[in-house]
Amino acid sequence: MRHLMLVAALSLLLSGSDVLAQSQPMEPAAAPNRIILLVDEIKAIRNFPVVVAERMGYLKGDGVVVTVMNIRDDVSTADMLVDGRVDAVMAYYHHNIVNQSEGRNFEAIVTLGVTPGAKVLVANQVKDKFKTLSDLKGSRIIAGGAGSSKTTLANYLLLAGGNRIADYTRIANESKDKIVATLRAGSADFVIAPTPDGDYYEAQGVATVFADLTTVEGTKKHLGVLFPSATVYMTSERVASHPEIAQHLATAFVRTLKWINSHTAEEIAAVIPVEISGKDRAAYLKVLKEEIPMFATDGRMPADGAEKEWRVLAEFNPKYKPVKVEQTYTNRFVDAALGSGNAK
Repeated sequence: MRHLMLVAALSLLLSGSDVLAQSQPMEPAAAPNRIILLVDEIKAIRNFPVVVAERMGYLKGDGVVVTVMNIRDDVSTADMLVDGRVDAVMAYYHHNIVNQSEGRNFEAIVTLGVTPGAKVLVANQVKDKFKTLSDLKGSRIIAGGAGSSKTTLANYLLLAGGNRIADYTRIANESKDKIVATLRAGSADFVIAPTPDGDYYEAQGVATVFADLTTVEGTKKHLGVLFPSATVYMTSERVASHPEIAQHLATAFVRTLKWINSHTAEEIAAVIPVEISGKDRAAYLKVLKEEIPMFATDGRMPADGAEKEWRVLAEFNPKYKPVKVEQTYTNRFVDAALGSGNAK
């Protein structure tokens, strides 16, 4: 079960921000000079930019105190955002679409990831059968839950190949070893695998990369547009009432993206503490190299990518059709950061 990290552990990995202890009661984040950022699993490789932002000191300054919290299972992320216990959440963009459909207006204030950061692998025994996306009709794909990013990606691929979402069978996501057994037994044709899971399936000799969606080039090749993934988002109400919070976070992460995209994987890995990377630094570096291309952007939301992701979600579930996609993100804070010179 994922909980708030203990102070001792967080103090080792965060270089200068305030830290909440698991034992401390949480209070509403009302003061503009305190920003509480909730991260969807800080140790996950997809969230290394927030660690970089902390270690480089980009979240500090202008009299602002930033508290980074790890996600917890016992309270809904959306509830914590709505009731003011946190100011912002770092998680995948599609949450903004899902929440708007349920009456909660959230908007991404900075877009960090523009690729899925995943690979689609085909079972070795059927790899000669599937050559293009149009061949996915009738396939069996191991993905996540109905509303997960993995399932959204599987649906996206079917539609991109000219098929319908109903033209494939979705298989529930399980442990890596069970997935290996399923692929080896011939009970599934594909698996949507985030970094570094894809390497594991290849190493086990059960699957081969069918579509590499970790890079901008690979994403555009297979999906036609960029795929908004990691974002920082807030409630629209809080953005309107405290734009300085949104601006501070946008500026911090624009600086982070600039730093990531102007340094080598080795230089990036050097600022990641062992509490995040684990003791096998070589293994972490290998995974990091695959994940870095996900963040090859300046922080702006690609409008066509956001619209396409919404259309794919709406095709899967009609409840998303009324969503006004242009209200699920804003680029004005990123534009201000890029234009001000403060994001150097």
